[in-house]
Amino acid sequence: MTERPRTGRLHHILRRRTARRRGQGRDGTGGSASRLSLLLLSLPGLAAVAALLFTWLQVNQTGKELRIIEEGQITSRFNAAIGHLGSDSVDVRLGGVYALERIMNDSPPDQGSVVSVLSAYVRRHAPVTSGTGTSVPSVDASAAMNVLVRRRPEYDQGLSVVLSGVNLRGWAPSHPAHRERAIHLRGAVLTGSDLRGADLSGADLRGASLDRADLSGVEMLFADLGEASLDRARLRDTVFDGSDLSSVQFCFDTGQCADLTGTDFSGADLTGASLPGADLRKASFCSDVFLQPVDGEEGTSEGRCALLRDADLTRADLSGVDLAEADLRGADLTDADLTDADLKGTALDGAVLDGTRGLPPSFRKP
Repeated sequence: MTERPRTGRLHHILRRRTARRRGQGRDGTGGSASRLSLLLLSLPGLAAVAALLFTWLQVNQTGKELRIIEEGQITSRFNAAIGHLGSDSVDVRLGGVYALERIMNDSPPDQGSVVSVLSAYVRRHAPVTSGTGTSVPSVDASAAMNVLVRRRPEYDQGLSVVLSGVNLRGWAPSHPAHRERAIHLRGAVLTGSDLRGADLSGADLRGASLDRADLSGVEMLFADLGEASLDRARLRDTVFDGSDLSSVQFCFDTGQCADLTGTDFSGADLTGASLPGADLRKASFCSDVFLQPVDGEEGTSEGRCALLRDADLTRADLSGVDLAEADLRGADLTDADLTDADLKGTALDGAVLDGTRGLPPSFRKP
């Protein structure tokens, strides 16, 4: 009889404690404690994120300040170099030229400004003079040319090198020992310039304007002059051996042509070139090249002829010209003069021969 009341009282106490615990869960006391614990555990992570954000802001601000300082230094160096260019001392002027090259290399976005300044410097300090003098460009003007031609043209931002009316007679590029030879003058304007006797072998002159320029005696071996303009240019004894002259205009609708006396086109690519009415009697299109002996064998000679496919040779005077082994397929030879020309092995497939004079019977269509 005594055990049952005790057992009932014990169950009653346990039920009250269980209800109290459930009541604590319902009033949020236990949940608040859990959230507080979670927040306390998250504080170190939040502090680390805040520290990273602060560090990033500091680095970003420092980077901006450094760029401002660098731009200021470039501006100061640029102004100092410009001042040196106006000096009476050639040594100081040379220092200014090479200081501008250093700025161009250190800050590609400023290359356009440097190119404009150096181009104007060459025009001012090496102008073409009247008369038949033999003057050559000064040391500082030649140095400025060297900087211009060895620049990296991809940073020009569409700017063309303008060297109209400059005296570059006998000029030859000079490069540091660690730099490859390069003459970057693509799209350059050299109208009316004197380049007699200059060395432009391997030059990139594609699309350049060489109208009325004097290129007599210039070495242009393996140069690229594709789509260049040579209206009334002087090309006496100019050597184009192995050069790309595709689509070059030598003659214009006005009837005026470049002076091609003694011009050497051996091995040149004249595909699509414009030569209507040109006097080519003293030009050469084929030549023998001596090949050095190898492994004790005797040296040999190899013929090199021009490629004249699809060229416009209407009314051109080719009388007496050696065209043996030349490729004239698809060329327009309407009313051209081929009297006494050497056509042995010449390829004339598809060529337009209406009114062509001096053509051997074997080339005439039946």
